[in-house]
Amino acid sequence: MRKYLHVLLTLLVGYQVCNISAYTASVEECGKDDGITASGAKATQGITVAADHLKFGTIIEIDGHKYKVQDRFGGGYKDRIDIYFNNKQDAWNFGRQLKVIKILKEN
Repeated sequence: MRKYLHVLLTLLVGYQVCNISAYTASVEECGKDDGITASGAKATQGITVAADHLKFGTIIEIDGHKYKVQDRFGGGYKDRIDIYFNNKQDAWNFGRQLKVIKILKEN
């Protein structure tokens, strides 16, 4: 049922329930530490998010803040967003949260 609900919300109004987590540009998390995302952009706190199911450049809103899809998880997830943070402590403090995102502009 949840699967169909999030598909319906996405199609009708551009909203989706997602599992939101946080990451940094560390070797342990990304396999490299240069901060270059899968799209080729430099990861930037407050802007960069990773999502497998949205096109690069898509603008999303989480809790009133706008982010841009510039990176990937690589697992083919359809309901996960990873927010980029500059340091591990901030990412760790963010944790994992279930939130409704709004898809504002898809490329």
